[in-house]
Amino acid sequence: MIAFKPGDLVACFITNTQVYEELLMWGIVLRVTRELKDVLVLDNMGNTHWYPSHRWQKLSKQKSKKTLDITGILAYNSSTS
Repeated sequence: MIAFKPGDLVACFITNTQVYEELLMWGIVLRVTRELKDVLVLDNMGNTHWYPSHRWQKLSKQKSKKTLDITGILAYNSSTS
């Protein structure tokens, strides 16, 4: 089970046979209950509701993409026909 804390950015996805995974809504965790592990989320529509924690996935920080710089010399044919 994912441990949520206030301030976590979360997303709720819908999954079915037609669409593999589609974003339904996203929000910010405001509170977490210790007993039930329910989360109070401020969603993208501006509403706050309590949800079971299994409904949400924590969004992680995007890792920086690794790039490879290649420097080279292109062959150039200076002869003209």
